[in-house]
Amino acid sequence: MLATVGALTVESLTGITWQDAGKVELIEGSSYLGQPLPFSLTTLIWIEVLVIGYIEFQRNAELDLEKRLYPGGKFFDPLGLAADPEKKATLQLAEIKHARLAMVAFLGFAVQAVVTGKGPLNNWATHL
Repeated sequence: MLATVGALTVESLTGITWQDAGKVELIEGSSYLGQPLPFSLTTLIWIEVLVIGYIEFQRNAELDLEKRLYPGGKFFDPLGLAADPEKKATLQLAEIKHARLAMVAFLGFAVQAVVTGKGPLNNWATHL
């Protein structure tokens, strides 16, 4: 879900489309909010692969299927908005539905990028 929002946010703030963001990093070097980072893009990719790989390994090491494959988790509702188990189940189902919708939206972004070579906001502006 964050990838869809992130693609829109990056394009709206910088004018750089999500499919071209990596090219900018390779040319100008890694930066965050205009501040240069002491890492190269390759180092950042390796850090991400190792961290996410470790997290996924820990999740898949769980033998109990119910604990391994679940929507949400123990930090699903940190504000206690779903104290009722029925409401929690409804929110977990909504999370899955929203994630599926975001995946379809990002698939649309990818198809638009391949066909037009433009980002989603630029395509939307062209359409209007």
